[in-house]
Amino acid sequence: MKKMLLLAAALCCATAASAQPTNATPPTANLPALNDEFNSTKLTDGWKNFHEVEGWVNKMIKQDVNSTSKGHLYFEPGTSGWFADQQAPFMFKEITGDFDVRVRMKVSGRKGDVPQSQWSLAGLMARAPKRGGKDTWKPGEENWMFMTTGIAEELGKPVIETKKTISSHSSLKLRPAKLDWIEMRLVRVGPSFVLLYKYDNDKTWTVRERFYNVDMPRTLQVGLIGYTNSYAVDNKIKFGDPVTYNNTTYDHLGNPDLAVRVDYIRFQKPKVEFGKSWLASVAENNLTDYSLSNDELLKLVGN
Repeated sequence: MKKMLLLAAALCCATAASAQPTNATPPTANLPALNDEFNSTKLTDGWKNFHEVEGWVNKMIKQDVNSTSKGHLYFEPGTSGWFADQQAPFMFKEITGDFDVRVRMKVSGRKGDVPQSQWSLAGLMARAPKRGGKDTWKPGEENWMFMTTGIAEELGKPVIETKKTISSHSSLKLRPAKLDWIEMRLVRVGPSFVLLYKYDNDKTWTVRERFYNVDMPRTLQVGLIGYTNSYAVDNKIKFGDPVTYNNTTYDHLGNPDLAVRVDYIRFQKPKVEFGKSWLASVAENNLTDYSLSNDELLKLVGN
């Protein structure tokens, strides 16, 4: 019996050890070096455009820095949407390991304060890269999460949208918001992802969502997304032909109507960590536990 117990313990230890990453890419060393205040006419180093990296068409109507809107990144997405296997404009920096990213931004219509097209929103995304891009693309491989703000199904009613997509299956949530300057925040600590926001006069952060996904890779694409006017696309293409959807521009249909002003994006190391081992990340990390209140969570992640 003693030999059997020793053998079981050894097998258990071997299984746990095999689950831990070996020769893992080290975490991004200097996260603040990724910051961008958008005060120059050029973006800081490290920005990548999704359509260029993976080989799809460009669905951005307009994008400039410190020009259309002084001191801001300004962009207007074309007809597009992030859901299931469908794609939209996305500019990002690659981050390995844990991070705490914040962006201050405001959305509007292209000619007015309120977008006049359904599903016109912008915000923060963290996405698992698809190695090989368009050339090796297969459906069912999208993995990402985001928080955006703007107009969704009901025109004139601002919302915050949170969405998680696993193997191209998307689940979304809409909650009331306002069209004003907003600071969005996405914190990753191991498999835990916390999405928070606050408006300029708010004294503290509001926890909007907590996601747990142990399968997200260590290196993620983290940055800014925007999408608008997806209802203009025929449903047979929008829901049944992602290749055509992703590799075609539809700006001639309907009214793409989203303008985004970004004041800054800033990266830093999270205030909290749960050890460096695989076991600690899944056994001690309680950021997404229901037993942890939002107030307790805010104390852990800091202001």
